[in-house]
Parts: sequence; structure tokens; C-alpha cells
Amino acid sequence: MSKSRIIFYCIFAAYHASLCLFSIYVYTQRDNVQFLLDLRNRIPTLMYLSFIGLILLGISIVWSWSVALAHRKEKDHLNHEINILKAKLFDIQEEQRKADYRPSPEPPKTQ
Repeated sequence: MSKSRIIFYCIFAAYHASLCLFSIYVYTQRDNVQFLLDLRNRIPTLMYLSFIGLILLGISIVWSWSVALAHRKEKDHLNHEINILKAKLFDIQEEQRKADYRPSPEPPKTQ
């Protein structure tokens, strides 16, 4: 895996870990009405943060798709190269077979 991809997944993991910790914190403060009212005022901020999570998810999907497409193209190219090499080997074997086959210079004896 490339270094940039590892960094991206570390950021993605940190985002999810902070989301999990925030959820746990909100759950522990469920009886604190003032905290919940303050949290209600910050809903737009939470929407923007969730939008960032969707963007990170989209980047991950597109990145995985592009890597899979590149691997598929490379595999097709290598298969094409293998087929070309097989055809060349077959042609060389045919030339060798024709060179090995020499008719005898004497006609067959008849009785």
C-alpha cells in the first residue's frame, strides 16, 4: 500500500475514532439538559462534520475503484504480452520443425 494511502486511512480512522468518542461522551451526558440544549445549537457544525465524513468515504471509494481499474489494465496488458510471446514461440517451433523435416534425396525403392 502506498504511503499516501496509509496516511489517508489514518486520517479516516482518526475521524471515526473521534466520532465514536463524541458519541460516547454525548451518551454519558444524556441526563445533563443544559449540555443537550447547547448541543442542539451546534447541529449545523455536526452536519458539516458528517459531510466531511461522507467526502472521506467518497474519496476512499473512488481511490479503490481507480486502483482496481489500474490493476485490471495492467493484467490485460500482461496477458496480451504473454499471448504475443506464446505466438512467437509457436512460430519458432514451427520453423524448427520445418528445418528438421528433410525429405530423403533417394526415391523409395519399388519391387
